[in-house]
Amino acid sequence: SEPGRGTRFIVDLPLVHASVVPIAPQPHLPVPEGKPLQSLRLLLVEDDATVAEVIQQLLQAQGHHVSHAGHGLAALGEVASQEFDAALLDLDLPGMDGLALARMLRTQGFSAPLLAVTARSDAAAETQAREAGFDGFLRKPVTGAVLAQALARLLHG
Repeated sequence: SEPGRGTRFIVDLPLVHASVVPIAPQPHLPVPEGKPLQSLRLLLVEDDATVAEVIQQLLQAQGHHVSHAGHGLAALGEVASQEFDAALLDLDLPGMDGLALARMLRTQGFSAPLLAVTARSDAAAETQAREAGFDGFLRKPVTGAVLAQALARLLHG
């Protein structure tokens, strides 16, 4: 160890080699055959910076352009200044929650699909989201495959 240079450690762990098993897509979110998604312009409204970064990277890895807003007011500003093919909203946002934001977006003429992406586990959350104007509903955590399936379902029926 030297000041300003750090320390080097070598660790030998007796781990068993494990094979990688691919995760199968969830059966309740089928991707329509023959209709791959093109690059989409997506609005992500998520107040947790870490969660937002993960979801944004998952979507960008699929070739989508993602604009991030940390709260409802910022989302309204984004929608006023550019067009989006779809929006992904957390339900638990500071100030204006995702349900109120969805209602406001719909009132202002936002017609693109809205996808709720939430950590809520209560049974009423999906019903409340649909009543507020959401077209789709996902529970966190999500994977890239789950996001792709949900967007394909919303955009291609």
